[in-house]
Amino acid sequence: MRIPRRFRPLVLWIGFAVATVATAIATYRLYQTAQQEITVQSEQALQQARLEVLEGMRTYTEQVRRTTIKDLASFHVDGLSQMMKRWDDANETIIGTFQWDKQRGFWANSTVAALSLKDQDVTQLWQEFRKWRSAHPAASKCDEGEISPFRISVYPTRSNPSLPEPELGYQSENLDILQHAGRPVDPWAGWAALDNNPDAPWVFWYQAGPDDTIRGCLVDVKLVVKQLRIAKSDTRYARYQIVAAPANGSHESASTITDPLAELPSYLLTMDYGDLFKSKASNARITATIAASLFGIFVLGGIGLTIYTRRELRDAERKTNFVAQVSHELRTPLTSIHMYADLLGQPELAEAKRVKFATTIARESTRLETMVERLLAFNAVERNSTKVTCTTVEAVALVHEAVEETRGKLQSANLAVEVLPAEKTVFTQTDSSILKQALLNLLDNAAKYAREGGKLHIRLTQTPDQAQIDVIDFGPGIPRSIRHRLFEPFVQGNQTLTNKSPGVGLGLSLARGTLRQVGADLVLLESDQGAIFQIRLPLAPHLSVTKV
Repeated sequence: MRIPRRFRPLVLWIGFAVATVATAIATYRLYQTAQQEITVQSEQALQQARLEVLEGMRTYTEQVRRTTIKDLASFHVDGLSQMMKRWDDANETIIGTFQWDKQRGFWANSTVAALSLKDQDVTQLWQEFRKWRSAHPAASKCDEGEISPFRISVYPTRSNPSLPEPELGYQSENLDILQHAGRPVDPWAGWAALDNNPDAPWVFWYQAGPDDTIRGCLVDVKLVVKQLRIAKSDTRYARYQIVAAPANGSHESASTITDPLAELPSYLLTMDYGDLFKSKASNARITATIAASLFGIFVLGGIGLTIYTRRELRDAERKTNFVAQVSHELRTPLTSIHMYADLLGQPELAEAKRVKFATTIARESTRLETMVERLLAFNAVERNSTKVTCTTVEAVALVHEAVEETRGKLQSANLAVEVLPAEKTVFTQTDSSILKQALLNLLDNAAKYAREGGKLHIRLTQTPDQAQIDVIDFGPGIPRSIRHRLFEPFVQGNQTLTNKSPGVGLGLSLARGTLRQVGADLVLLESDQGAIFQIRLPLAPHLSVTKV
């Protein structure tokens, strides 16, 4: 089906709009898919890194605990105090050793009371632990929370695969000595840490039998945490921190993952996405922004190209119509001149007719000359080659001159002209010929298009900034559909070039163009009836009012 010519631009615009919307949706979906894929990958990498970090912490802390317990179990009962003191001095993480029994309490001890743990805290720990052992004689593991406020792990040191006998030093000999003395043998070791104090040291102890002396030590947990912080994971995939838990027990954090650590009581593990995925997400946003910008440029370029193309087509159409109209307007006076010149050549022509024909030739010649001059003036304005000379002009006098020159046309159109002068004489700084030609054009248009109005007012006013000349007619007015194009070249009053009105549609365009060359302007004001054209002129320098 053939599309009518006037609907073709609309069809093209609809197609362009559909393609634009489809492209925008596709671009957004691609960006959304990329973001979702990055999110999934980063979540998987973060969870994998979390498992690796937790496993690494569990392995390291368990190694610290087992190594410390092995050392405690390996000391010989003879010279135990001296050996434990030397061990304390040689080991950076050990910040105190002690021995305890029912008769003497703590002895060979110089550090427990000086730390955040007090003697009674540790004594309470032993008492609770002994109750637990009595209730669970065959148990090899103490559940968390059984000995509050401590988190505790216990290690039977006999027949324990994780604590091989050869690695326990003098334990076998010590147990044999204890057994020969007729005392019960049941070697146990333990580790305990406070749940609510990240600065409190870890407590380790070893006891060869239920009534044997307890030997123990305190480990600086801050050094353990320091070593774990040094062992960073690959920051490309995840970042983690070990932080002290808040005193109120709240685990809220701005990080993506926040885990309480079973291996480090009173501490939290916080994790966030690594640099790689943050970079990917940032690159995706940048790419989407660039794509959106290019898409916007493409859309704006398409709109601009369409507007430019339509304007060029309209200009070309106007110029084509202009050539046709000018040809017609030039042919009319030329035909009349040629015809009456031929008639004047007849020898028997009466004198009265000879005068009439000569007058007609003169009138048509003037009309032709005026048309040619207007075309030349328009060309000069387009090339910006018009020569202007600004002088002080008395506006009212110039208005009266223009009215007198067009009085015949105005009377023929049955228009009564009334000049409404300002309260005081108005002096403007302009080119008198340009201003007069603009007034003549407006009066001529009123004679053509506002005949039925019956009257024409010319009003002069003055403001602190400018002088204004309003030409007011009471005719049919100018349709709103062409008001925005009224000052374009080759557009006539309330018609386009295709009508039969005389002229080529250059008057208003020429008037505005020449006025703007001298700092003035011509505008069309809103009106309920007829048309109001306003000429705005700069005041003469010595008469202008300076604003404060």
